Amino acid sequence: MEPGTYRRSLKSPAGEEFFDLLFFRPAAYLLVRLISRTPITPNQVTGLSLAAGLAAAWGLSWGNRAGMTWGAVLYALANVLDCADGQLARLKNTGTLLGRVVDGAADYISGVFITFGLGLGLANSGRPMWGLVILAGISSAIHATFFDFFQSEFLARSAGKSNFIDSEAGRFAAEMERMRSGPRALLKTWLLRFYLSYLRIQKILGQALEASGSRTTANGSDSAAMIRIWSFLGPTTNRTILIICALFGRIDYYLWIVVGAGNAWLAFAYILEARYRRRIMSDRRPASEGTR
Repeated sequence: MEPGTYRRSLKSPAGEEFFDLLFFRPAAYLLVRLISRTPITPNQVTGLSLAAGLAAAWGLSWGNRAGMTWGAVLYALANVLDCADGQLARLKNTGTLLGRVVDGAADYISGVFITFGLGLGLANSGRPMWGLVILAGISSAIHATFFDFFQSEFLARSAGKSNFIDSEAGRFAAEMERMRSGPRALLKTWLLRFYLSYLRIQKILGQALEASGSRTTANGSDSAAMIRIWSFLGPTTNRTILIICALFGRIDYYLWIVVGAGNAWLAFAYILEARYRRRIMSDRRPASEGTR
């Protein structure tokens, strides 16, 4: 394995999730090495990831140990493929805005079906927990949104960019306008519009930080430490916990971990982030301001 090539296939090692760096990214890179010289495209890999995710949801819906084991294995494969599509795009330099949206939409669809599969599996095993399943699904979506916001901000600032969300919205709006007259324009513009709506949610989160007086430029080792804390709310961490719990036949443990520990970690990370950013703001005030 060539370390330089592997590193180029990553978004940024400092901004990656722990379990991605530990297992899923290296496994995906091995796959990318095998297919990088073939006509296989990143979008096709995304399609395979979605198919594996849907198959995992089907297995989890059986409500028995065999289904949970198959569901866990297939969901692990789905996550490897989810990593591989972006790594392949970066190494081939074929990444597109639409490809990013397709990847995100596939993750969203897979997540919805996995949640539904968990509910069916528990019901089929005689332990219906639909309320807890829905709460865990909503919590997982909120956790992923927060992590995505702070990861995108961290990566943008590491690259020396500012106003990330506004610039992203502008790029995607321009791309949507460009695609209106192309082939399959309706589907492509719908996908881009979907992502623009997601960016609006991200902007609301940013405005909430500004309203609390805690949103400011944050860089350096402290910022890297904060994104590592946020990373434990990322989708790969969520999937890894589900995979482990499914292998042990305890889907209920996964649900309680997401709802209990996950939301507690979200509150902890948000408070820590706000305190850190307020300290940064205080340190950057002119000395004369504190004597007035």
